[in-house]
Amino acid sequence: MKMKKVNYKILISILFIITTATHIINLFPTQNLNLEKSMTSKMKTTTISSTNTWLPNGTAICTAANRQYAPRICSDGVNGAIITWTDKRTGHPEVDIYAQRIDSDGVVQWTPDGEAICTVINSQEWLQICSDGVGGAIMTWRDYRSGYADIYTQKVNSSGNVQWTTNGVAICTANNEQGYPQICSDGAGGAIITWQDFRSGGHDDIYAQRIDSDGVVQWTPDGVTICTVFNGQTNPQICSDGLGGAIIIWEDNRNGVLNDIYAQLIDSNGVVQWTPDGVAICTVSTIKYYPQLCDNGAGGAIITWQDNRSVLNYDIYAQQIDSNGVVQWTPDGVAICTAFNSQENPQIYSSGAGGAIITWGDYRSGSNYDVYAQLINSSGNVHWATNGIAICTESNIQTLPQICNDGTGGAIITWHDYRSGSNYDVYAQLINSSGNVQWTTNGIAICTEKNNQYSPQLCTDGAGSAIITWKDSRGGILEDDIYALLIKSTNGDGNGDENGDGNGTNGGAVIAFEPYYLIFATLAILYLLIQEKHRIFHKSK
Repeated sequence: MKMKKVNYKILISILFIITTATHIINLFPTQNLNLEKSMTSKMKTTTISSTNTWLPNGTAICTAANRQYAPRICSDGVNGAIITWTDKRTGHPEVDIYAQRIDSDGVVQWTPDGEAICTVINSQEWLQICSDGVGGAIMTWRDYRSGYADIYTQKVNSSGNVQWTTNGVAICTANNEQGYPQICSDGAGGAIITWQDFRSGGHDDIYAQRIDSDGVVQWTPDGVTICTVFNGQTNPQICSDGLGGAIIIWEDNRNGVLNDIYAQLIDSNGVVQWTPDGVAICTVSTIKYYPQLCDNGAGGAIITWQDNRSVLNYDIYAQQIDSNGVVQWTPDGVAICTAFNSQENPQIYSSGAGGAIITWGDYRSGSNYDVYAQLINSSGNVHWATNGIAICTESNIQTLPQICNDGTGGAIITWHDYRSGSNYDVYAQLINSSGNVQWTTNGIAICTEKNNQYSPQLCTDGAGSAIITWKDSRGGILEDDIYALLIKSTNGDGNGDENGDGNGTNGGAVIAFEPYYLIFATLAILYLLIQEKHRIFHKSK
């Protein structure tokens, strides 16, 4: 009997050690990458709790035949997300558009492999998405059904039912081609869409259109002119002004071969509010590329871009414009990062306090791209270390970061990562409002499956965490699919918040390990209770 008791205690002790080890791995999952991958592989063969079906390395959004790629994502307003993508399941050269909703527990809500958004003849591509504010989403895309590129849009509700004309409502079918649409909510169940337009036949211009919640276009047929000044205007970007209108920015070639950055506000009635053809954001005599913007919470916007004013390399700059169209900071922008070598492809998200957090790909090491970030406040002062905080400086390439807020003044950043040296994976990091990274140094592994996972996109789940989606070739190099995963944000010392609501007493990231950790933790508590029972029994004797 005594031998059985000793063996029983040894077994429980081993389980207690496993509990502790599992918890440590959850805190520091990349301290030993091989161990992490081994654990992940084993967990994939274990049943996930019915209350959390997010799978390690991602839950499948679409694994239909052939290729699915270029996913885009927005919140569904109830802690889940709506994801849309470009789809080649028919095997034809043309591509279509599909969408899927996934809830906060990782359960897909609509038809397996997605609801058809547009399957009309020829291709639909360059897809963008925004929330409709009532659990659904509005998508816009470049559409070749006429043989030329036009702009179309469609709305899907929370149940996955398309709401407007089958295969989409025409936003612009003007002469020649229109492309590269961008979209934001109008705050009333509809959206404002902007695009690059070649109707003049001489150069590209910028136009915009509003569509209401019923799918009725609200402004001038084929769009309102945002900028038609000579030479070309390209790459428009858009954000809401918070009052039913939108702020639009673009790359502008009116001064010759060197792109400048301009901006315009259009109100809910389709009337431009600032200087005709836009307000200059940056006209310094160098090349400017890839402008991005976010609202500043006061009817204006903070704008960032990639800037060649140092001549030898690209740097990152930013500027704020107020609701009256007046730039607020240093003329031609405040330096966000001017470190050695190039910094490229900035992304931006509101900090929630009138400022913004900016992230970018950074080549300062001279050997590989890394990911950095910086916080700038409403006065144009950077708050973190000069030239930014390192988000990931792991070996090999980390690039094309994307960003969303964490609900407490910080941000969750995701990127595709070549640290393995054999294929791209997806990683993420949380940085708080003080500029301190909160998770494992160089990021939490979101997906390290075989073959490539790349071009991640993310949105807040509305509860302080983020849902990340990506293109995934685990099924084969020519069989790209769409996957997604919830990563939970908490606030403290590296221990995850089981509920993912951001209210945990500890901090860190939890991906899909909670059900296993809870089992081990329960066994550990059981062990302690048995020990106490034995102590009381022996004491009574």
